[in-house]
Amino acid sequence: MTTPKPTIVVGYDGSPTSETAAHWAADEAERTRARMRLVHVLALPVVSSPMRPPVTLQNEQLRLAAEQLLDQTGRRIRSAHPGLDIDVAVEFGGTAAILLQEATEAALVVLGSRGLGELRDLTAGSVSAHVVTHAHCPVVVIPPRWDSDHAGGIVVGVDGSEISAAAVDFAFGQAQARSTTLTAVLAWHDPVRTGPGDMLPSVYDPDALEQEAAAVLAESVAGHAERYPDVSVKQELVRGHADDVLIDAGRSAELLVVGSRGRGAFRGLLLGSTSRSLVHHAPCPVAVVR
Repeated sequence: MTTPKPTIVVGYDGSPTSETAAHWAADEAERTRARMRLVHVLALPVVSSPMRPPVTLQNEQLRLAAEQLLDQTGRRIRSAHPGLDIDVAVEFGGTAAILLQEATEAALVVLGSRGLGELRDLTAGSVSAHVVTHAHCPVVVIPPRWDSDHAGGIVVGVDGSEISAAAVDFAFGQAQARSTTLTAVLAWHDPVRTGPGDMLPSVYDPDALEQEAAAVLAESVAGHAERYPDVSVKQELVRGHADDVLIDAGRSAELLVVGSRGRGAFRGLLLGSTSRSLVHHAPCPVAVVR
């Protein structure tokens, strides 16, 4: 029995950033021997009247225009990636709901961080909050005007949590598939309150905190050498806040990988200020792993 190819889903709306996302996904699909699925979501037109309940219309002209847009995009991608298996779909409905449905059977979802219509402001709006937070597969967000010519290596943010371990696994796989290096980064800082009722120690040893963080970092990448013997790994322990440290680390990276949630400095990742800072301000593509 032939094993079906994994699917990479791309949210596409014709904007420049979604075009960049589509070509990034095509490179990834070719590298991982996956099929690519371009998805364009159209909002359902609703006609309402005080005398009757709202009626939802599916405008066939909109569908045909969207299908033409996807066909043109597919031809551009195939010209650069001959033989790539590309599927296209036009769906009516809410963008987040449709993309989450697509994500249930996908290996990866790729989105541009800026788009048009329903994909507008993915990094800060409801679409991103739903897709990045609730997708059952990793989600990659591509920044505006992304240019990979001067980027190299994978960066993964670690904190010792279970989801951080999943991010490390994903990052090793990416580094091996791309034949590039991997840098594991752990940000540490003085104790801070992470929630109501947290008590801060009146006395603490910064050296002990740093040593504890170094142990977490080393443990996070331990055991991967046997599975990924060709991946060169560098560990970086940096004093600072997670968002600042990782944004800085991503300036020369081709991909920044983080877990969807973490602990300590990473608590609430992709739900609070750290997540919005990373996805919105990272200078390279960001992969969010659950």
